[in-house]
Amino acid sequence: MLKWVGKRNKAIGRHAGRIRLFPAVGIALVAGLAVAFAAYSFLRWITPTSEAKAAPIDITRVALTIVAGVGGVVALVIAYRRQRDVEQSRFVERFGAAAAQLGATDVAVRIAGVYAMAGVADESDGLRRQQCIDVLCGYLRLPYTPDLGGNHQTKDVRKYPAAEPSGPETEQHFEYRQNDREVRNTIVRVIADHLRSEAEYHWSTSNFDFRTAHLEDVDLSRTAFCGAARFEGVTFTGDAAFGGATFSGDAAFGGATFSGEAQFSAATFGDDASFSETKFSGEAQFDKVTFSGAARFTAATFTGLAAFGGATFSGTAHFSETVFSGTARFTETDFGDGASFSEAQFSSTAWFSEVRFGGPAFFSGAKFSSLVSFNAVTFSGVALFGLTTYCGDIWFDKATFRHAAGFDEAAFSGHARFGKATFADAASFVKATFNSSARFDKVSFSGSAWFGETTFNGSAEFDKAIFSGGASFDEATFNGFAGFDGVTFNGDAGFDGVTFNNDAGFDEAIFNGLAAGFGEVTFGGLARFVRAAFNGITAGFSRATFLGDTRFDHVMFTGTAGFFGVTFGGTAGFVEVTFGGAARFDSVKFSGPAMFDKSTFSGPAVGFSEAVFRSGAGFSKAAFASQTSFLATDFGSEQVVFTEPRQWGPPSPEFDWSEGGQGKPANVEPADWPPVVAIS
Repeated sequence: MLKWVGKRNKAIGRHAGRIRLFPAVGIALVAGLAVAFAAYSFLRWITPTSEAKAAPIDITRVALTIVAGVGGVVALVIAYRRQRDVEQSRFVERFGAAAAQLGATDVAVRIAGVYAMAGVADESDGLRRQQCIDVLCGYLRLPYTPDLGGNHQTKDVRKYPAAEPSGPETEQHFEYRQNDREVRNTIVRVIADHLRSEAEYHWSTSNFDFRTAHLEDVDLSRTAFCGAARFEGVTFTGDAAFGGATFSGDAAFGGATFSGEAQFSAATFGDDASFSETKFSGEAQFDKVTFSGAARFTAATFTGLAAFGGATFSGTAHFSETVFSGTARFTETDFGDGASFSEAQFSSTAWFSEVRFGGPAFFSGAKFSSLVSFNAVTFSGVALFGLTTYCGDIWFDKATFRHAAGFDEAAFSGHARFGKATFADAASFVKATFNSSARFDKVSFSGSAWFGETTFNGSAEFDKAIFSGGASFDEATFNGFAGFDGVTFNGDAGFDGVTFNNDAGFDEAIFNGLAAGFGEVTFGGLARFVRAAFNGITAGFSRATFLGDTRFDHVMFTGTAGFFGVTFGGTAGFVEVTFGGAARFDSVKFSGPAMFDKSTFSGPAVGFSEAVFRSGAGFSKAAFASQTSFLATDFGSEQVVFTEPRQWGPPSPEFDWSEGGQGKPANVEPADWPPVVAIS
């Protein structure tokens, strides 16, 4: 019975071979006939012919030629198939032998197996070469203990006493691959040599799977990976060199661990590059790296230096929740698309100087524990820094924000510098907190600037800044000095409800917007508006409180100057002020001296009704060119001077006494009423 089965199988094999051969022979026969017919036609064309009937011998010769051609083609097909089978058998034989060597216990045999497998790969291509590479990479993925990488023992037997007196003893046997470090290093060197430009045989188009492998002192610099390069979960012990490497396909390093220096300088990633949750314990060098696709460093950890100076990110860059324990250097880096550093943590210095963000830049919720520099940075997309924490100094000097910039609820513990920065769109610092100095000198705000409910615990300097859009500081708190000297407000300026607990300077400030609102503002220290210009329709200080001295000397009010219900606790200086519109000081309380000497009231209405002068007032050489009311005014007991007015109406100012001065308080001068207009 067994013999019959064997014969049947052999017969089936022979028939199967014939069946496989028939299509090839048929194709060969057709090809042979075509060749023979072409040859015959060519000979007929070059050979003289006649109308004579062909001889039988000539027909026989032609037939034999055709048969010979067909037979030659069939022989070639059969030879090709035999050669292919021989090559397949030879590959299987050599592949099996090399694999067996790699599995040997002797280290020398395994090293020989590495080179044998590489030789098989060199003489193969396509799937066969990939098989060889997969075996070499698979060897690197085998369990490995670095402490035993150079061991000379092959087995560790441990005996344990019985758990019970009558129980058996137990043994544990640990098998080791002797001196495996050298074998693994050899594999890496062989792979690297085949991935460099000077290699005789190139493996770059193949895929390399190193996932979860343990690699020591890897040198893959100047290599080229055109296929997939998978390094997820790899443990790199010692330095890992990828400088100048090229990754044309996806490069995956997610979850990898670099215990030494990770060198990627000048590397090129042609597609997506993933380093998410990767741990860099040593320096991470990515200077001048090119990322053409998305670059993912989400939740990565950099313990040492993280250097990305001069790198180019053409796709999106993901650094969300990344931890930078050492210095983070992104100087002159180019983020061509969006970049996200949301919830990232910077424990040491962070350098972003001269960086270009071509798309949106997200830093929301990031924490900077030390100095961070964004000097001369260009934000071409929206820049979001909301809820960001700055424990050290923060520099944005000469930064350019071409779209909206948001710093809402950001906390600045160190010195914050935005000197000469440019905000081309809206800038929002709503509810931000500046615990140290905040410098916005010479900043240009082209869009709306929002500082509502912001707290400045240190000095806040906006000297010579330009607000082309609306500027809102409503409900803000300035606990340190507030400097707005030389500031230009081309849009509405809102300071309603602001608290200045220290000195505030608006000297030579220019308010060109329709309204400048200082309603219900509290000035706790000296308030200076010397030579300021209010060119809008309204300058409103209604119900403001000036606890210290106030200086509005040489100020120009083009529109209405509203000081209704204001309280001046110290000296109120309005010397040589020009009130071009209505001037309303009704119900104002002057606790200190009120100085209006040489001021000009030329607007449609001037009101000091129900005002209170507790410490005297000076209106000498003032010009009253319109309707002025001092009705129900309390001039107190200190001297109030109206001598030598430059103009006294018409109509004459109204007081609660007659034109002749009957009923005039004795402290109001001159004694001879009304005062005589000074001769110019």
